[in-house]
Amino acid sequence: MELKKKVDQLLKDLKFGKFNKVISDGEKLLKKHQDKGYLFNICGLAHQRLNNIETSISYFKKAISLEPDKLGNKNNLANSYIYLNQHKEAENIFKEILKIEPTNVPALVNYARLKNILLDFKNSINLYQKALKFVKNDLGIWLNLSSVYQSLGEFKEAKDILKKILEINPNYIPAHISISKINNYSENTSNFKEMINLNRLDKFNKKEKSDLEFAIGKAYDDQKNYELSIKYFDSANKRRKELVNYNFKSDEKLFKSIKNYFENVDINNIKKNENSKKIIFIVGLPRSGTTLLEQILSAHNKVFGAGELDFLRQIIKQFFVQDNKLLPQKINELRLLNNNIINDKYFSYLENLNNNSIVTIDKGPQNFMWLGFIKLFFKNVKIIHSKRNLKDTFLSTYKNNFPSKDMDWAYDPSEIIRYFNFYNDHMSFWKKICGDIIYDVDYENIINNKENEIRNLLNYCELDWDENCLNHHQSKNTMIKTVSAYQARKPIYKTSIDSNKNYLKSLEKYFNQLNYK
Repeated sequence: MELKKKVDQLLKDLKFGKFNKVISDGEKLLKKHQDKGYLFNICGLAHQRLNNIETSISYFKKAISLEPDKLGNKNNLANSYIYLNQHKEAENIFKEILKIEPTNVPALVNYARLKNILLDFKNSINLYQKALKFVKNDLGIWLNLSSVYQSLGEFKEAKDILKKILEINPNYIPAHISISKINNYSENTSNFKEMINLNRLDKFNKKEKSDLEFAIGKAYDDQKNYELSIKYFDSANKRRKELVNYNFKSDEKLFKSIKNYFENVDINNIKKNENSKKIIFIVGLPRSGTTLLEQILSAHNKVFGAGELDFLRQIIKQFFVQDNKLLPQKINELRLLNNNIINDKYFSYLENLNNNSIVTIDKGPQNFMWLGFIKLFFKNVKIIHSKRNLKDTFLSTYKNNFPSKDMDWAYDPSEIIRYFNFYNDHMSFWKKICGDIIYDVDYENIINNKENEIRNLLNYCELDWDENCLNHHQSKNTMIKTVSAYQARKPIYKTSIDSNKNYLKSLEKYFNQLNYK
């Protein structure tokens, strides 16, 4: 009974995010109970939550060796493989679980998530639908299914599911948030008054309140009630800021060491492996038009838009970064050996995606950090730099609720400015180092002179003219997972240009601090 009480406490601590405590207390129990697979599993989950993925794998494997019939252990192991982009290993485990138990909902859901990552949306939808046969009112699964439809641009299907969720539970905030992204609000729009009423209640935590206020702010913005919208955006950002802790110093330390290396190395005369596939990297500040550019290019018959991939960052950090500092000797070792493992590993990841196109677009938001590495290790690549009026970019950032932890800087005006300046310093440096492969595209020029700009863009990418690029919003070639999903599926519109003027009274003091380069 004593062990059971301690295990129950471990599970409770795990639920409430006390991961280090779980590991500490779990290890003490394991000294006396080396035969208990479930203890290894619990510790593995805590390590997984702390992003100690390799360690979590060793714990899950031990749990499986002790309890081979416990499918939950195998499911957790597969999830850790997903974190490491070892997708085939994860898929094999899910198949094994579902062969033994076809009704295993966690395996179905996680397998669906993997298929979503691999851009195999058809099978992702099928797997979510299978899971819902066994748990018909699981709102989280319904929400995930709706999200896949949104990525595909199937907004009617997505909205129908969200309405169904709100019929089951009108207070389910994630559904309100999701539907707000595809609604164009008036005072009478479905769920607008419901969100206002929900916001008056005290039953939600800071994250939920913040999510709700972002959605309400967006609704008032749609109605051109900018005085009320900024009120909600301010409150939403303040609440979210209390929940995050973005560390600028670590990124600045890393960039300083990257800069020191590339200032002293000739990257023009290095042998690089050539792959049959071309890669187009799109970089730019968040909300600067990167998704629009991807959508335009991926409408081309030879191009596949893979979305915001994180492969490059993961590979570079795995091989060349330690304690937020570049390891130059590691790079030099590979260069001396003519070893192009970075290129090879990156393309091996790409092979897992549902993609048979000649050209692939990677618009990972952190890729601007690695432009020198792209020139160093890759051949046959193009880099497109999306630029937009900084005031409009600032406003759009401030108005949006981002799911990624990479955006934890986006909830404080002073940190947004700091990040923008950090980004501009990067791009100024990379222009000196590898400017010959960087092509600037102004968002405003795309909007105002669409055909001419698209022709120039295709010429730079060495792609022939494709009329489909003019009608990018009709293309199904790109699966958009960002907050821009709905906007990027619309025809090009001009209302986003100079939108900052609607908020000049509230945000002018921040606009004046932006550093244009």
